[in-house]
Amino acid sequence: KLAPTVGALERASRKYHSLNRDAMKLINPKEGGLLMTCTCSGAMTQKNGGQYFLETVKGAALAAGRRLTLLRTSGAAPCHV
Repeated sequence: KLAPTVGALERASRKYHSLNRDAMKLINPKEGGLLMTCTCSGAMTQKNGGQYFLETVKGAALAAGRRLTLLRTSGAAPCHV
Protein backbone atom coordinates (compact mmCIF):
# COMPACT_ATOMS: atom_id res chain seq x y z
CA LYS A 1 0.00 0.00 0.00
CA LEU A 2 1.26 3.44 -0.84
CA ALA A 3 -0.97 5.02 1.81
CA PRO A 4 -1.30 2.65 4.77
CA THR A 5 -2.40 5.58 6.95
CA VAL A 6 -3.96 9.00 6.52
CA GLY A 7 -0.58 10.49 7.41
CA ALA A 8 0.92 8.94 4.28
CA LEU A 9 -1.69 10.40 1.89
CA GLU A 10 0.32 13.34 0.62
CA ARG A 11 3.31 11.20 -0.32
CA ALA A 12 1.10 8.47 -1.79
CA SER A 13 -0.83 11.02 -3.85
CA ARG A 14 2.41 12.26 -5.41
CA LYS A 15 3.40 8.68 -6.26
CA TYR A 16 -0.01 7.83 -7.75
CA HIS A 17 0.13 11.08 -9.72
CA SER A 18 3.56 10.23 -11.15
CA LEU A 19 2.67 6.61 -11.94
CA ASN A 20 -0.54 7.55 -13.73
CA ARG A 21 0.99 10.54 -15.55
CA ASP A 22 3.84 8.41 -16.87
CA ALA A 23 1.47 5.59 -17.88
CA MET A 24 -0.76 8.05 -19.75
CA LYS A 25 2.23 9.43 -21.64
CA LEU A 26 2.90 5.93 -22.99
CA ILE A 27 -0.49 5.79 -24.68
CA ASN A 28 -0.36 6.82 -28.34
CA PRO A 29 -2.17 10.19 -28.47
CA LYS A 30 -3.38 9.66 -32.04
CA GLU A 31 -4.76 6.17 -31.56
CA GLY A 32 -5.84 6.54 -27.95
CA GLY A 33 -5.91 3.69 -25.54
CA LEU A 34 -7.24 2.31 -22.32
CA LEU A 35 -5.63 2.65 -18.92
CA MET A 36 -6.89 0.82 -15.87
CA THR A 37 -5.66 2.22 -12.60
CA CYS A 38 -6.34 1.05 -9.07
CA THR A 39 -5.44 1.65 -5.47
CA CYS A 40 -5.69 -0.66 -2.50
CA SER A 41 -5.11 2.20 -0.10
CA GLY A 42 -8.40 2.78 1.67
CA ALA A 43 -7.21 6.20 2.81
CA MET A 44 -6.97 7.30 -0.85
CA THR A 45 -10.54 6.28 -1.62
CA GLN A 46 -12.14 7.53 1.59
CA LYS A 47 -10.85 11.10 1.65
CA ASN A 48 -13.07 13.84 0.19
CA GLY A 49 -16.09 11.59 -0.12
CA GLY A 50 -14.21 9.10 -2.24
CA GLN A 51 -12.97 11.68 -4.74
CA TYR A 52 -9.34 12.02 -3.64
CA PHE A 53 -7.96 9.20 -5.80
CA LEU A 54 -10.04 10.29 -8.79
CA GLU A 55 -8.80 13.87 -8.44
CA THR A 56 -5.23 12.57 -8.29
CA VAL A 57 -5.76 10.67 -11.55
CA LYS A 58 -7.41 13.69 -13.17
CA GLY A 59 -4.42 15.81 -12.18
CA ALA A 60 -2.10 13.23 -13.73
CA ALA A 61 -4.04 13.42 -17.01
CA LEU A 62 -3.74 17.20 -17.01
CA ALA A 63 0.01 16.97 -16.34
CA ALA A 64 0.38 14.42 -19.17
CA GLY A 65 -1.62 16.63 -21.53
CA ARG A 66 -4.18 13.90 -22.07
CA ARG A 67 -7.96 13.86 -22.09
CA LEU A 68 -9.47 11.49 -19.57
CA THR A 69 -12.78 9.67 -19.86
CA LEU A 70 -13.82 7.76 -16.76
CA LEU A 71 -15.53 4.53 -17.78
CA ARG A 72 -16.15 2.97 -14.38
CA THR A 73 -15.39 3.17 -10.71
CA SER A 74 -15.54 0.23 -8.38
CA GLY A 75 -14.79 -0.62 -4.81
CA ALA A 76 -13.17 -3.32 -2.80
CA ALA A 77 -14.24 -6.92 -3.33
CA PRO A 78 -16.54 -8.33 -0.63
CA CYS A 79 -13.61 -10.25 0.87
CA HIS A 80 -11.78 -6.93 1.46
CA VAL A 81 -14.56 -4.97 3.11
